[in-house]
Amino acid sequence: MERSFSKEVEALRLGAGATFRGEGILAVTKALLQSGVSYVGGYQGAPVSHLLDVMVEAKDLLAELGVHVEACTNEAAAAAMLGASINYPLRGAVTWKSIVGTNVAADALSNLASPGVIGGALIVLGEDYGEGASVIQERSYAYAMKSSIWLLDPRPDLPTIVHMVEKGFELSEASHAPVMLDLRVRACHLTGEFTAKDNKPGLYNAQHRLAGPVRFEYGRLSHPPATFAQERLKIEQRLPAAQKFICEQKLNEVIAGELGEIGIIVLGGLNNGLLRALARLELADLYGSSRIPIYVLNVAYPLVPEEVQQFCAGKRAVLVVEEGSPNYVEQQINVILRGVGADTRVYGKGSLPASGDYTSEVMLRGIGAFVSAARPTGIDAEAISRRVEEIVAHRAGALAAHGDIPARPPNFCTGCPERPVFAAIKLVQRELGPIHISADIGCHSFATFAPFSLGNSILGYGMSLASAAAVAANMAKRPIAVMGDGGFWHNGLITGVASNLFNKGDGVLVIMQNGYVGNRPAIFTVEQRTSRRRVDRDQHRENASLTRRQLAAHGAQLQRRQNGGDAERSHAQRRARAQSDHCRRRMHAGAAAPYPRGASRQA
Repeated sequence: MERSFSKEVEALRLGAGATFRGEGILAVTKALLQSGVSYVGGYQGAPVSHLLDVMVEAKDLLAELGVHVEACTNEAAAAAMLGASINYPLRGAVTWKSIVGTNVAADALSNLASPGVIGGALIVLGEDYGEGASVIQERSYAYAMKSSIWLLDPRPDLPTIVHMVEKGFELSEASHAPVMLDLRVRACHLTGEFTAKDNKPGLYNAQHRLAGPVRFEYGRLSHPPATFAQERLKIEQRLPAAQKFICEQKLNEVIAGELGEIGIIVLGGLNNGLLRALARLELADLYGSSRIPIYVLNVAYPLVPEEVQQFCAGKRAVLVVEEGSPNYVEQQINVILRGVGADTRVYGKGSLPASGDYTSEVMLRGIGAFVSAARPTGIDAEAISRRVEEIVAHRAGALAAHGDIPARPPNFCTGCPERPVFAAIKLVQRELGPIHISADIGCHSFATFAPFSLGNSILGYGMSLASAAAVAANMAKRPIAVMGDGGFWHNGLITGVASNLFNKGDGVLVIMQNGYVGNRPAIFTVEQRTSRRRVDRDQHRENASLTRRQLAAHGAQLQRRQNGGDAERSHAQRRARAQSDHCRRRMHAGAAAPYPRGASRQA
């Protein structure tokens, strides 16, 4: 069942001084309109789907503001939209699920970051990492570092998220670099409120268009030899400009604490979990105050060396809280401190695990290990360790009190029409024996779980047929590839189908036409459109014949009306024009055919 966003759309109209209440990702949507965005694009995927859903449903409001919105065919197309901000003072925002979407968009992002931007360019990432994630466990930090794209990781409360969206555009324009806004699942779906501002149209937009293109400038192209100069600009100009803006605008925050011997450096998105863990150990309160000083990195990249040095001054030890590996932030903190001869000891991985979601229990154990190692004055380290064990043990006791809880593994929804497809495959395997199954991203991947247990690989969205190519050439039986219609149009048509036809592959492709991704209408194949036209034509002829019979019964007749000339001449003209168009299409197809003639005919 589709969800209506009519209530959320009305909230987007709130003006200055009104109170906006809602989810984090909807607050981002409102912040974009307050920032004067000219265009928005993206590819749907949790946890950022609602941003695009609301934008599409708010077409009347966006038309008033002149905001252009596109539901893109994939993340690469969305990233390429930001090319408008390379030459023109247009603020643009795109969104997708990360890390998978960022992988798809990587080429366009590199070619965007190299020449830089004039208008603010913001990439809203739904960082699907950790507990409850549905994709491979990697982070977006590496992309920010390698391409010099600044990475915002706001503290999870609505005023901070909205503020960082607005400042993200300013940071992008001040440093001429694109900016990523990283939102974890919890940040996207937390609820809260903030004081709204008036929406404002972009400097140029659909209602106030640019008069024409800018003067040609080769240096705005990501093409040699300009790329060599652009690399220097990233390091020598854009990075210092970004660090200066971050420092002057105080985008990072410091929570003061009485225990000056130690400190904690935390990525903004993990701040709430950290404070909750400290509160359970009676080292913080419920209102955000902490006994241990905390440096909150609302900007995860780049770091500002002067801020790091100032926070660590006089401290014997600091704990760096960042999820996943490599420990990018911890390494940078060490380099900054050792470069100025500071002897502050840096704890991170070791006190905290090198992988996985930093849940409440993980945070508790990490803080306990850090306090036990650093042993600051004013904290009873043994008491903290005992308290950690008591809290953790309580969870096991609660589970034991309830007894065994039935497991509920992921599976198809009740009544899902995809279930019989995989039941049929199981029946086929009874007759033919085991078959290699290349699975894909989507609901159909639930078939990898019991009772079906079908699937030997998942290589990415729309990649199932391509991942079966080498298997087919080295196996006696044809493999089966399964993908959804979303994956087919996202990547599967070119990567899988076109390559398979060109290389004369031999396999079976099953496409689930469920319209799941964004509930978009399925794009029909040429054969389906031709079939539909044929049905419509036959129905029209049948209706016309019935009408003639009814008119004849009353002594009347139906005549075809011609627009000038007699019917015979008009028919001859239409026939000649159709033959001419057919010849042109054949000539064009022959000139641009991507496959040998034999392969084309076979396809």
